Amino acid sequence: MPATASDHARCFIALGPDDDTRARLAALGACLPPARLLPADLHLTIAFLGSLTPDHEHRLQAALAPLARALPVLDGESLELWPQPARPRVAVASFSLPAPLRRLVEDTRAIVRGMGLPVESRPFRPHVTLARFKAGQSMPDLPRPMPAVPPARFGTLGLYASAPAGSERRYAALFRFDLA
Repeated sequence: MPATASDHARCFIALGPDDDTRARLAALGACLPPARLLPADLHLTIAFLGSLTPDHEHRLQAALAPLARALPVLDGESLELWPQPARPRVAVASFSLPAPLRRLVEDTRAIVRGMGLPVESRPFRPHVTLARFKAGQSMPDLPRPMPAVPPARFGTLGLYASAPAGSERRYAALFRFDLA
């Protein structure tokens, strides 16, 4: 029987910050101009997948479980405006890429590729989006000096999807594993 389309669009695999990190990142985001992002939605995307079938979701759950291992604390690097500072769409906190995180990304991409799902060709840049700005919004007033990005600890690995319309949150976890 062919797989049917999932109700879950814009799926991605991500790390969820622990409570302390989430609070520190939310405080950093609060220093930025008004933007559309809730602290509960903060995450570090490992792989963007798009829409998935229920079969893909179940296969990913089984394949990702063994990858749920503790990661070292990630050093905060900088607060950046993407795609370009003059006309930003997002403000992100960027982080270091230690070997265990690099392996997690490589292993995840191998699983995704093995399932015939698309894998981004861009190099992986660990970051957490802190704020989203309206299209065409000019350079926001940012605090000076720019605040330092705090170190971050991540406690879960999971599959997420865009939350249903009308939801308070932007993203919903389809499943999560604690990082042991």
